[in-house]
Amino acid sequence: MDKYFNKNKLAKLTGILLTGALLSPLANAGELTGEVGVANDYRFRGISQTDSGFQVSAGIDYATDSGFFVGAWASNVDFGEDDDTNIELDIYAGYYHEVSDDLSFDVTIYRYNYFGETSDYDYFEGTVGADFHGFRAAYWYTNDYSGSDYDYHYLELNYSWEFAENWSLDLHIGNNFGDAIEDEDFGFGDSFVDYSIGVSTEVAGFGLSLAWLDTNLDDDVQITDDLFNTEGTVLASVSYAF
Repeated sequence: MDKYFNKNKLAKLTGILLTGALLSPLANAGELTGEVGVANDYRFRGISQTDSGFQVSAGIDYATDSGFFVGAWASNVDFGEDDDTNIELDIYAGYYHEVSDDLSFDVTIYRYNYFGETSDYDYFEGTVGADFHGFRAAYWYTNDYSGSDYDYHYLELNYSWEFAENWSLDLHIGNNFGDAIEDEDFGFGDSFVDYSIGVSTEVAGFGLSLAWLDTNLDDDVQITDDLFNTEGTVLASVSYAF
């Protein structure tokens, strides 16, 4: 598998684990907020980024009353013994606008940075998203995925339903496509879908989530090794916002 696929990081709602960059940055307009978290794996659109091992992450956001926001999010990564990349740092900036109590949209630019003596995966990506009555739809695009000069498109739809006080059912489905996916070195065909279903809650200030993540990849292209594993899995995470 080519190196530029190694950093298959993208999702900020990429399985039920909401990474800091994808959490709504305007939850507290005009304030500085942050979050730390741990999970039993770091899955990006169905693909492990930590060799199927534990993830530790942290993020910080600042949002203005006018709707502009900036932030950063970092996590450990593990792309195998032959790759010394060990940290991912995402920096982002964008604009959020609330049309009504039920409808909002946002536009964001991300810069993904990877640290290691041989790392050359850094790239920019843009996204536009909208939220309506518990649904969130977003489109992501880059023309230089992981420094490969390949384009990568991602369409996602998410839904969160509070079925009981302080308990939510979280659903996600995303479609991966573009030259990066179609490249024969990946072996994933023209496109593939990742999806998840889970529940989340908050206890004593800690956010807890448990979800099942999987893809529609055929068995003959499914990655069953720990490195970049794509098999269905249970993802558990704990986070604390401040």
